[in-house]
Amino acid sequence: MSKLTTTALLLIVAISASDAQACGEVMYRMGGALRYHAFITRHPAQILMYNGPSTQREPAETQAFHHNLEKAGHKVTVIDSPQGLAKALAAQQYDVIIAYATDLSEIDAQIAKIAPEPSLIPVLRRGDERSVREHYPLALNEDANLNQFLKTIEQTMKARGT
Repeated sequence: MSKLTTTALLLIVAISASDAQACGEVMYRMGGALRYHAFITRHPAQILMYNGPSTQREPAETQAFHHNLEKAGHKVTVIDSPQGLAKALAAQQYDVIIAYATDLSEIDAQIAKIAPEPSLIPVLRRGDERSVREHYPLALNEDANLNQFLKTIEQTMKARGT
């Protein structure tokens, strides 16, 4: 009788376990929904984020972006005025400047006096794309995610040889 009971229990367990999945299998099937990949740069950059008068970014959004860039290994300075931009550029050499395309005229005038010039990564609003991309191939759309910015910064630093 015990062999029959054991066999029946094994059969019931085997039938009920046919739909069971391994612990991470569901996440794998969903395209890696819980996959976490921390990006640490191999080419750390001195980054100047310029939030000029025409920028309408939320302070919390700017702070989170700043924090994530630093978490990746970059040194980030945030400036919010043309006077602050001039002071920051005079005080330190930057590898990359991230700014909205509407502020590029102010930035171009300032960096023309600096050698070596930092690389510009303009942030494009809808409608600015075609004219700005011709002059600034590193330009990214305002809805670009952090990974796109990190990849662009990494490629820029690699091309600069630093």
